[in-house]
Amino acid sequence: MGSIEVTEALLARLYNGPLEELPWRSFLRALIDHIGCSNAALTLQLSRKGLAPMIIWGKTPPVDGALARDIGDRHAALGHLDPLRNALKRSGDIALLEEVASPAQLAQNEFYRDVLQPYGIEQAIGMYVSEAGGLECNLGLTGPANGVRFGDEHKDFLARLRPHFELSMSLFSRIYRDESEIEVLTDTLDRLTIGTFIIDGKGRMIRANGAARRMIDDGDSFQLHGDRLVMCGRADSTRLRDAINAALAARMSDGDTEFVRAFRGSDTASARLGILVRSIRRDRQRPADMSPAVVVYASNPGHSSSFERLIATLFDLSPSEANLAALLTQGLTLAEAARELGLTESTVRSYSKRIFAKVGVNRQAELIRLILRSVAMLG
Repeated sequence: MGSIEVTEALLARLYNGPLEELPWRSFLRALIDHIGCSNAALTLQLSRKGLAPMIIWGKTPPVDGALARDIGDRHAALGHLDPLRNALKRSGDIALLEEVASPAQLAQNEFYRDVLQPYGIEQAIGMYVSEAGGLECNLGLTGPANGVRFGDEHKDFLARLRPHFELSMSLFSRIYRDESEIEVLTDTLDRLTIGTFIIDGKGRMIRANGAARRMIDDGDSFQLHGDRLVMCGRADSTRLRDAINAALAARMSDGDTEFVRAFRGSDTASARLGILVRSIRRDRQRPADMSPAVVVYASNPGHSSSFERLIATLFDLSPSEANLAALLTQGLTLAEAARELGLTESTVRSYSKRIFAKVGVNRQAELIRLILRSVAMLG
């Protein structure tokens, strides 16, 4: 058999892999047809003793559910005995199963007997790939004894595929980390009953956490007009629109300057609701209209007791300081916070200085960003 071509169609599926619900499934299926092997698999989480790997198969393996679960359990228990995986140590290493273990050795290998043979795997070729972000994977082609014989041409093919696979993995790792961070942030804010709305560069709402969606569904304080976020009261709706437009304008004029504006709901429907509008720093290498541009936070002081306790614990604040920090995080000015707490403005100003000193910031915008980021880290 001659050289196996790395086709444009195959590369297109490889680079589209990070966007699929089951990553690289289409690529693996195309790879099976391209090579003519019985199956192909991608192991994203390499097995460790007691930990089952995350394996994506091109074709569903020919075993029933109960047997598959049993094989998975055995894989978790015996993964450290996998002869092919143990032979692939450095990124780019490629090996045939027959090169790392003789038939006699395989017959004595518990992993081979309990995991590979039930899947009908008699021969295999694998490639280990890692990327700078720490993601590791093994790409494997498998087949029965009488199937396509893997050899040097397959090793050469995988070697030529490797740089493309590394780049595709880096894209997946970047997307996965970004999505995971967003999920942690929105989930944390949701549990703190802080609604979070993400607005793109054209002023369209592109994401909302659970608390924000509930506010929209209730229809008392927020609504969607098409893809635009509005507040129900006329005065508050005008203030929100003006704040979002100002944040978008500031972001486009100077991508390095953060815009922050906070106000309290004044209309009947959203009275006492704290609103914070903040610009998201612009990456000049990305299309400004499509990327997240503005975040709108909305919180109700009546639901903030757990938030206050968390702030007090995280930053070693007294109850009074934590109460003030929570109100400032919700967008109140010092004067508004003083009225809310029944204190004089000079007392609140003194508290705020102590809070800034303990937390290590100089401005309210920095306090808000640090507190929200810190609680999000707790998941």
